Formats: sequence, structure tokens, C-alpha cells
Amino acid sequence: MKYAKLLLLALSLTTLSACGAGNAETPPRKAPPAPGIPNTSTARPFHLTGTVKTSQGKPLAGVRVGADNTVLDGSEVWTTTDAQGRYDLDLSAMPILNSWTAVANLTVTSHGQQYTLYPEVDNPAAFLGKDGAVRHFTLRLTGKTPNGGYYGARLFANLGLSEAGDMPEFDDVEFTATPDGPLLDGTAGTPVTLRWAQLPFEVPQGTYVVTARSLSGKGPLWLKARGGSYGPRATVAMEYTAGTGMTLNVDVVQPR
Repeated sequence: MKYAKLLLLALSLTTLSACGAGNAETPPRKAPPAPGIPNTSTARPFHLTGTVKTSQGKPLAGVRVGADNTVLDGSEVWTTTDAQGRYDLDLSAMPILNSWTAVANLTVTSHGQQYTLYPEVDNPAAFLGKDGAVRHFTLRLTGKTPNGGYYGARLFANLGLSEAGDMPEFDDVEFTATPDGPLLDGTAGTPVTLRWAQLPFEVPQGTYVVTARSLSGKGPLWLKARGGSYGPRATVAMEYTAGTGMTLNVDVVQPR
């Protein structure tokens, strides 16, 4: 009986010792990444990886992401982002010493018109293909671009022709621009109200319904988009203006 108790005690001590050693020496294991998901946080040789998101952090699918070769003209390599806004671009087919910069673009259709947007890269520096790189992009609809332009559209208001009505007083006009549906990145916009002296004013890229009113109550004001007709409101689509970028233009008169 005494021998049996000693044997039981020895087995118990051995078990406790083994459990303690396991807890002290074995670190917790991290779950492996799901198959097929590219690594977007660590650079890998001959791979350009990263994500594309809106300025609100929403992932963007279907964005074209490319590596622009700094040595060989016309040797760009392209891929597209997945549903989570991630991409993994393989550069292994190109010579080992080639260097690259990361670029991206997205074509969207709004109100029957096509627009090409250019997400901003977080690091524009060139990199060697053999080193690989991680580059993340943000699609911005407002703010200054790296070259000094605007990501947004600048709203302009002009006096209409005299035969269309009387000229309103410059300091007596207030405009309200309301997004006509989602903005170009798919998010919902908000109306903006402005005095004439605040124009041109940058608004997020999209189509807008613009109205105007006389601050002193001198009667209605009518507007029209380019190519449209005067009325109490004007639906204004963006257009590209050389030297200015994307613009929204309305004419305003006080109907007789």
C-alpha cells in the first residue's frame, strides 16, 4: 500500500511539472492567414502589395493598380483590387534591377458620364523590384493634390446674359449645392450653402442640384447649367477645364 501511494505521488508530480513547462515555454500560436489573401503589411521580393480605400476607410473593389517602370517606357504591370480593397502585383517577370513607382486609377459612371479618378498613394518613392514594396492608396474627392491641383470639383457661378433676365446683386445671392445621388466614390454627400463671394468653392466630386436665393428677398433667382435652360434649379455635372481641373458651372439671373 505504501509503495502504491509513493508511485501515485510521483506520477502526480511528473504531470504537474510537464504542464508547468508547457505553459512557460510554448508561446501562443497565431492563426495562419486565410488562403488566397495577399499580405498587405510586409514587403516581399518582386511583389507590390497594399490596399485602396476611400477617405472614410471603406475598401474599394475593382481599382486598377499598376507598377510604372521607371526604366522601360510602356512596361507597366497591372492588377485590380479584390472585394476588401487589397491587391498583390507580381513583378517577377521583369529584370531584377528595374525600379517602379505605384499608380492607381478607377473609372466610374455617374449620370451617364464616365470619370477617371486617381487615388493618392501613401509613398510615391520608387522601389526596386527585387525588394518589393507596400503601397496603400486613398481615394480623395476633396483637398489639394500633390501637384497643387484639387481632387474636388470647383463650383463657379456666372452672371447670365442680360436678355435672359436682370443681373442680381453680387452680395445679395446665396447658393445651395445638393449632391444629386451618391458622390463618385459611392458615399453620400451633404448640401453646402455659400455666398457668391465664397466662389469658386471646392466640393466633393459628383453631380449637384444648385439653387439660389436673394438674401434681401428681391424675388426668385433662376439658374442654368451650360447647355441647359433657366429654371428655379439646375442639375450640374462636372466637366474638365484646362488649367483648373474639374469644375461645376452655373449661370444665374433674376427673371423679369
